[in-house]
Amino acid sequence: MTGWSFTRGGPATGRLIRYLAVLGGGWAVVLVLAGLFYSLSPRTYESGFTLILPGAGPSSSVNLERLGQASSNSASPFGDHSLSPTENYKRLFLSYRLRGEVAEQMGMAIEDLPAPRIRLANQTKLIFISVTASSPEEARLLAETWLSVFEEELNALRAEEQSLRENAYRTTLQGFENAVESSRARIIAFQTEYGLISIEQFQDLVAQTERLKAQADQAATEMRVAESEISRLSSLMGMDAQRAADIMALLSDGSFQALQEARASAETRRAELSLIFGPNHPDLMSATEERAGLHSALVVRGEALLGYARFRAIDEQFYASSSERAGLVADLVQASSRLYGARQRHTSLTEQLRATQLRVETLAAPATQLDALLRDHQVAETVFASALARIDANRTDMFASYPLTQTVETPALPETPATPSKKFIALGTFAVMFLYTIGLALLWIRLPLIRALLKTL
Repeated sequence: MTGWSFTRGGPATGRLIRYLAVLGGGWAVVLVLAGLFYSLSPRTYESGFTLILPGAGPSSSVNLERLGQASSNSASPFGDHSLSPTENYKRLFLSYRLRGEVAEQMGMAIEDLPAPRIRLANQTKLIFISVTASSPEEARLLAETWLSVFEEELNALRAEEQSLRENAYRTTLQGFENAVESSRARIIAFQTEYGLISIEQFQDLVAQTERLKAQADQAATEMRVAESEISRLSSLMGMDAQRAADIMALLSDGSFQALQEARASAETRRAELSLIFGPNHPDLMSATEERAGLHSALVVRGEALLGYARFRAIDEQFYASSSERAGLVADLVQASSRLYGARQRHTSLTEQLRATQLRVETLAAPATQLDALLRDHQVAETVFASALARIDANRTDMFASYPLTQTVETPALPETPATPSKKFIALGTFAVMFLYTIGLALLWIRLPLIRALLKTL
């Protein structure tokens, strides 16, 4: 056991000194190499940015008055588990075309531009992108270039998608427009042939028929009422309506009435004188002559107004009667006028009703055909307007295939180099020194272990 003693001088002490020297020398070499590696390694700086993809699916709706509604709905890009927008964008970052755009803007060869490091956070919609360069300013500029080129590429892809979709819609829309024009041409030709513009026009004709029928019935009722009144007055007065009209003509004539009043006055004066004087008295004879002259003038005026036969057919009591009888005559004349007017209206309305009913019967079948044509046109117009509105609505859906991206973290100027890392160099140095020490310790204990093993054997 003298080989294990460290308290006295001897072989063991010398061996320990040698091992310590080797250990110290090894540690020194490791430290020197680590220092040289840290000081001679090129510095690289890292910058980057973080993107997030909102997951809501856009939707739009357009209301078309009297036509319907056009809507456009897009499902969330994360709704399908077989597709991942984050993976798609990762592949886009790693694409050769995107690297070429970045290299061109940076003035570098594409071979000298490494692909960015991309990390996708699980269960999130975040994308972390980092790039490295030889200086902080270059690293930030490179990251900003990657971000701007990526956004430009997304916009170009979205515009291309919209253009392809719109071209497809336009091709389909042309067919819808042709259908609308064809249906409109059929309607115009039909309207020109039958003179029927709309269903409302036919409905107005039907309504007009009902109104004319009601008005004709009302005129017939007025005729019956007037006829009944004429019959009653004629029976009461013993004359017809024509004779009553003649009497009213006499009663309304100023000259005839003046002569009638003068004759009545002369008759009254003659009657008074006849009570005083005899038949041959000059005053009575003068009054009699005056009365006879007025009567003759009255007859002449009446015949001038009505004619000889019609005037002679009128009993004198009617035009020389009281105002009450004159009122009955006026009522009979008015009833006759109402009857004439009612007959004229009834005749006119009956003719209009007959013409309108014939028009309705003629247009009944064409109206049904026109209604079918108008429905077909409305359907074609609705489909066309809906397709047109869908095109406009889809223009707002720019993110159906390429979801919207938002920059959560913008490229920043790095403060410290990313490589070489002091922590990793220190950790590596410590690990090498530790392993070196373990190795020397194993070399130190190898001889005692071998001797102990030999003794046991």
